[in-house]
Amino acid sequence: MDRRVVQRSSTRTGELQLASVNAGTVSHFELIVNGVFLMATYNASSNRALIDTVMETSKSGRHINLLIGGLGLGITLRQALAYSNVRSVCVVELESRIVNWNREYLDNADVLDDERTEVVVGDFYEYVQGNPRSYHGIALDIDNGPDRVVRPQNRRAYSVSALQTLRTRLRPDGTLAIWSHAVNRSYERALDRVFGGVTQQQTCDHSLAGNPLESVIYAVRA
Repeated sequence: MDRRVVQRSSTRTGELQLASVNAGTVSHFELIVNGVFLMATYNASSNRALIDTVMETSKSGRHINLLIGGLGLGITLRQALAYSNVRSVCVVELESRIVNWNREYLDNADVLDDERTEVVVGDFYEYVQGNPRSYHGIALDIDNGPDRVVRPQNRRAYSVSALQTLRTRLRPDGTLAIWSHAVNRSYERALDRVFGGVTQQQTCDHSLAGNPLESVIYAVRA
């Protein structure tokens, strides 16, 4: 297995790294931030499941407007746009360099340029606090979840104040889905207090070596 760093960048929030991994005849990409592995194209099923959870549990029907916290490798955005009833997707990504890498290396120019896509470069917490727009569904996948952020300012995205604001940003019967690397009981309790109920779905990806990579998707309704 051949691994090489494609791009490395130092920003005000730390070091970003995009790596390429060749496994046989197939090439994959990994995203590492401040030395911490975040995601890879070879374990994308849980990212797709995050959007599927929003779409399947929302009762809004046609003409869905979505908000995604974190662009990452573009997997959640592509999955969202695969739904024909999605009218718009706003993606908030902290790092402009990650947006550029999606276009230059990850073959995601098509979804970035889709007429339904709006990309906001900025802090997710600040965006939802300062923007009164509402959405039929919100998907949150920043760093590795509420108890494993790799950039300190991202803790705010999972705070109780953020949850309270996100509740007001959901339209009636809308769904907020949150990806976490593992079960987090204290966060479950916070979700339950703010939304009056929470469900969880166990998901499992695999490493290139075939090892299971388990994660959790929390879902709450407006």
